[in-house]
Amino acid sequence: MNDYAIKTLVGELHTFLIDTKELENIPQKNDLINLSEKLSEKIDNAVSKNGVLRIGVVGQVKAGKSSFINALLFDGKDILPKASTPMTAALTVIKYAETLSAQVEFYSKADWGIVERNAQEFERMIFEVAKQKQSQIDEHNKKLINALNKQDNILQQNTKLEELLAKQEIFDEAKRLVGDAVFGAYELLRMAKKEHIDYGNLIGTTQKIENIASIPDLIGKLNEYVGANGKYTPITRNTTLSLNIPTLKDIELVDTPGVNDPIISRGMATRDFLSRCDTVFLLSTSSQFMGQEDTEFLVNTLPADGITNIILLGSKFDSVLVDEFKKYGGDIKKAIKDIYQKLSQQANNALQAVINSNPNKPIMEKVKNKEVKFISGICYNIAKKGRENLDEMEKHALENLEKRYNITLDDKVLFELANIDRIKNIDLEKIKSQKDEILANKLSDLIAGQSNEFNIQLESLLKVLNAKMAELDRANVKELQQRAAYIENGLNRAGSDVKQVFTDLSFDIEENIYKLIRLINDRSSDYLGIKVESKSKEESYEVCTGSRSTSSWWNPFSWGSSKKVYETHYRTINYNVANVVDAAENASMFVRLINEEVAEIWGKIVDIQVAESALIKSALKGFDLEDENFDKDFIINPVKNALRAIKVKPLQMKDKAYRDAIANYFSSSEIQDDNIDKLKNKVREIIYQICEDIEAELEKTLADIKKVLEEKGDGFIHSIKEHSQKEISTILKDLEIIDDAKKRYQKTIADVKNFKNQFEEVK
Repeated sequence: MNDYAIKTLVGELHTFLIDTKELENIPQKNDLINLSEKLSEKIDNAVSKNGVLRIGVVGQVKAGKSSFINALLFDGKDILPKASTPMTAALTVIKYAETLSAQVEFYSKADWGIVERNAQEFERMIFEVAKQKQSQIDEHNKKLINALNKQDNILQQNTKLEELLAKQEIFDEAKRLVGDAVFGAYELLRMAKKEHIDYGNLIGTTQKIENIASIPDLIGKLNEYVGANGKYTPITRNTTLSLNIPTLKDIELVDTPGVNDPIISRGMATRDFLSRCDTVFLLSTSSQFMGQEDTEFLVNTLPADGITNIILLGSKFDSVLVDEFKKYGGDIKKAIKDIYQKLSQQANNALQAVINSNPNKPIMEKVKNKEVKFISGICYNIAKKGRENLDEMEKHALENLEKRYNITLDDKVLFELANIDRIKNIDLEKIKSQKDEILANKLSDLIAGQSNEFNIQLESLLKVLNAKMAELDRANVKELQQRAAYIENGLNRAGSDVKQVFTDLSFDIEENIYKLIRLINDRSSDYLGIKVESKSKEESYEVCTGSRSTSSWWNPFSWGSSKKVYETHYRTINYNVANVVDAAENASMFVRLINEEVAEIWGKIVDIQVAESALIKSALKGFDLEDENFDKDFIINPVKNALRAIKVKPLQMKDKAYRDAIANYFSSSEIQDDNIDKLKNKVREIIYQICEDIEAELEKTLADIKKVLEEKGDGFIHSIKEHSQKEISTILKDLEIIDDAKKRYQKTIADVKNFKNQFEEVK
């Protein structure tokens, strides 16, 4: 089914949802309406508007992603720093730009708050483990624990904590019990404190690295933020590199922290970035090729995001050759061939097992029987550097291979084993040449993924309708009247808690909108520069070389006269030019960026799901949840419906007026020298004007939101009461004409099933 057909089907569903009386006051109705209204926009955004192919590099932490990108883009040089721990692996976006720069985003205050709380949880676990092992520790620590039991805040005992942390047995057991995320947070906080970072002023901000002369210079500065020993590495969340590397033209590369990232918020950010990727390189360590986490990642993340062009890479292939050398008696060619086949089959078996139990078969079939390509970044580095320039790790890797297979590896064999040149010169170029086809496939799979979402919601709607049918069968007038009184009393008890939720929501939205304003202001600097070209031209001029007589014997009046003699010379004139139209496009690009940023994060700014969860929790405080006669849906459904009435569309700016303000300021499209400064000033003026305008619009939107929330907060309990009363009233009326009511619900259920079947066919 093409995009037109799916849009037509969704349009018919939308009309059905609006017109069908039996669906009133059912939350799933609004969910489906929102889903249908957003589908067209999602289809339009399935491919990037600027035609850039987005490529993600994914895999578990320590799978060799950074080494692969270094080889792919930087000729094997260690440009992208390697993280010292999974916690410090920043998400990195690499894109093409004429001017070198980088942007660093630190953790938000909310993210860092989670880090601090998790770190405290690990410290608490240290004490818990110590208490359980009292019989195994010395008398000093027994007395310590007895004292700690009498105190409210055991974490204030810093010197005592250090004593317990020094005991390896206790430390290891606590680490095992809390898991990677909690221990990783402790490790992250420890590193930040060790570097004496004033992170209180840095958390929640971004920093720009610019005015850079070369890529090594840029990376040298970036190491402070993402390097293994970088001062700010513990608090860095994301980085964006803008590099003038020809390979990056028409593509944008995303280096992810890892599919098993212990930082949850960063893992979510990784998914957000991947949702906009078109092609993915999935790296899996050859020694544990396509394990459970890798295969689950394919199912749980990539199919839902519409990514279908997946290239499987087995990294660190040299390590497997070393591990299994005994089986091949020094025959490295046979080892490479056998291991290659074995791991390829292993990958296909793992993928097929997941495909068999996964509903997204059309998508997963596209990775089935994919050719797996094995790579070795360290072999590529060895071949590129030469034996005399190797570091200790590279020397060790080369010695391991040559000793076990009793051979001397020349550069040709190393390059073949590395397999990077093939990926770079064949696979990557093929991807770029097939860009249009890849983007079309992404669109097709997006439609399939969206169809699955519709099916889920329609199935949920069917459950509600069937429950309403069952309600008609068992309901009686007296019981319904008692239920109405019970609900009203419970809601009255929960009133103050519900009002507080609206106050908190208003505060959170205000904080997020001002964060968005700061983000836009920070990004504005990317659009202040204009492209200036140096040109030259040949100019002729005359030079007097003397004079010659102009007298004639036949003309006495000319006697004694003369004229100057000139020669034509040429000189090169150098001058600078700038294109006004190109500069005006800066304003358009900035406005488009603003619209994209606002559209992308608006759902997080006005997060109805978070508000819904908080409101349901607060509303239910007025009721006895253990009462088996109490149906929570009579509270939950009205809450959902009331919240869905809060609709705030994301702001969308127009770029024409700003672009024209720059273009119309000059009479010629190409200007020179002194006028270039005027153009720079005009661009700066317009970009700042855009910032002021978007700030004013967002503040106006904020005021509107706060007003709506205040009104909703004041009347929310009343609206839920009305909804519940209306729901009960509807059931009472249906009981009077129960046969007719059942027929209407049966028809509605049949129609919903019909739509569900059609969306099933799209899948």
